[in-house]
Amino acid sequence: MEDFQRPRVTDAPRAVRNAVVRLLGEPLADEQPADSGFTPSIASLVTGAGGKRLFIKATRDEAGVVLAGVTGSLGPRLVGSASADGWWVAAYEVVEGDPVTRWAAADLPELVTVLRRTRELLDPSPVTGTTPYAEAFVPRLGTWAALNREPGARQCVEHVRDIALPVDLPIGLLADLESRWLPALSGGRARHDAALHHGDLRRDNFLRRPDGRLVIVDWTHLWTAPGWMDVVRLAPDVAACGHDPEQLLLSCWPDAPPDAVNVALAGLAGRAWREWHLPGPRRLRDMQREQGLQTLRWLATRLGHVRV
Repeated sequence: MEDFQRPRVTDAPRAVRNAVVRLLGEPLADEQPADSGFTPSIASLVTGAGGKRLFIKATRDEAGVVLAGVTGSLGPRLVGSASADGWWVAAYEVVEGDPVTRWAAADLPELVTVLRRTRELLDPSPVTGTTPYAEAFVPRLGTWAALNREPGARQCVEHVRDIALPVDLPIGLLADLESRWLPALSGGRARHDAALHHGDLRRDNFLRRPDGRLVIVDWTHLWTAPGWMDVVRLAPDVAACGHDPEQLLLSCWPDAPPDAVNVALAGLAGRAWREWHLPGPRRLRDMQREQGLQTLRWLATRLGHVRV
């Protein structure tokens, strides 16, 4: 299977193309689709005949437009938006800089600053009409239960049943952690589950400005979760570049409940372990492999089950 390629404005329905031209204020002259991402949405840097540039996101969901109004300096500035033929078209100011391809040690202080800022701005969620991320993720759970041969387990895991884990973690322990996903990640403000959740923080969803400042892009989900959950999603990505995931969490959310973090890591690792071994786009599977390996290693370290 070929790697995923972003759809283009020029291939979109006429109403979408016309909306982009109206937002530009001049005819479309050039389009550069984003290199990163795995969702079938339009994400392109467009240039008009007069030289005006905008970054365009076009999807069937208005979440990006809604979120642009509350993320402030965390994300790109929304210049304008339009609804067209069942699509939502959002036009953002072009952020000068490049996607982060590797986390350098020099990035970490700025990354911590940005993550702390998310806590200030997004916990509690500044928007309504959200869905708990914990509930949205439930259909992706069940890897460890299935490998543990528990009754009613719903995931197909035969393709990984005979593959040894890269860490010394008993499947039964992982299944127990995974089984507590909903109680651990939801249950009221006492558990900090009402923060707005990006849901896909990794290096290619950050832009590094020339001055070193970081901007988070691809705000596309109206989800809520414990505020620390985005850090737990991001920390394995940081670990893949040679940095300590535990230190990142402690720097941003030292009060994150340890058991709930372990539950989250087990659930996330199960999905990655199951899916990275499936056929599919190489770039997606490579990302899932990296995320899965680092998530399992971090969890094993937290639980004292490190394979020597």
